[in-house]
Amino acid sequence: MRLFFPALLVLSGCGHAPPAQPRLARLYGAEALQKELGAIFKEPYCDTQTVDIIYATNRTPIGDPSNCDNTAFGIDSTERMSYGVCTINVPKRHKTGGFELAANPRADPHQYYRTISHAPLDENSLLERLRQRPGADILVFVHGFNVKFEEAVLRASQIAYDLKYQGPIILFSWPAGAEEGFLSSALVNRTYESNLANATKTVAPAAAFFKSLAGLNQTVHVMVHSMGHQVALRALAQAAQSPGPPFIGELMLNAPDIPLRDFQSLAPLVKKLANRITVYCSYNDNAIAASESYNKNRRMGGCERVPGVDMINVGDIDAPALGIGGLGHGYYASRPILTDIFQTLLGIPAQQRLFIRKSEPNSTEDYYLRP
Repeated sequence: MRLFFPALLVLSGCGHAPPAQPRLARLYGAEALQKELGAIFKEPYCDTQTVDIIYATNRTPIGDPSNCDNTAFGIDSTERMSYGVCTINVPKRHKTGGFELAANPRADPHQYYRTISHAPLDENSLLERLRQRPGADILVFVHGFNVKFEEAVLRASQIAYDLKYQGPIILFSWPAGAEEGFLSSALVNRTYESNLANATKTVAPAAAFFKSLAGLNQTVHVMVHSMGHQVALRALAQAAQSPGPPFIGELMLNAPDIPLRDFQSLAPLVKKLANRITVYCSYNDNAIAASESYNKNRRMGGCERVPGVDMINVGDIDAPALGIGGLGHGYYASRPILTDIFQTLLGIPAQQRLFIRKSEPNSTEDYYLRP
């Protein structure tokens, strides 16, 4: 659809006739486009509202899931999957990319997140819930390293709201997080090793879950962060070995903490399932740099071109001082990335999206996201 920006005409002369009025610029294109966007974005997400987060997890249940917090599911894995829906109040005054909780349940709902309700599901009822919206694309979010259940739920609700996402949101939550206590939390290497082991255990159940989604004959978009790629990419590669048509629309990979050589070997299989793969990488990601040092190999999140993949360097906007957690690793939930993901979900080619510039031929990425 072409957008028209007619020139503003300014006429001058020696006579006394009033100056001609400029024509109004049609900044939003044709009426047909307005109607189409209006049909797509029925939910405006401009006020405080509730967001339903469907979850699937292989975390070990440890208590009552009704609060959708860390008393519901722990950081250990189990062979049995759990499913449910967390309804979250998302405040209109939250900062983009952030979520603020209040201990007082009577706190201002326009300022603070809180759980409104929880409904348990089994896999069949989850799939039936999705079938009830046959024309809606599904978005699956797979979180990263050292993220407990409550944070994962809140992050999914924040992303859904800030993206103004119109379809069902599924959180696939694997057993990440650190043990309780200051000393355990400080032992990052031990937490990294335990989380990585749990990610490996999660590949098979994640692959089975993706195969279940494939059976819906609906488009599924997948958004992954950090160590979550150890789960999602290996699971999708397994799913790709089963017969069936592609069902992944947009596969959006943020700060992938996975060996470059593994990604290169998995990519041909994953591309069989996905219409497009976009990687957001950064030279300034201190967590990826630490992972490369610890694992003694290149990580995909450090930027490296791969054929058939849109590699987007966000280093110009990913200064550690701006990153969530101060590591330059949490940019996936920030305004610039969400703005690009929003356009990606609309199917816009990378070179036509806002603030994207093409990189030089000898660069390790295809594009740069300008600040």
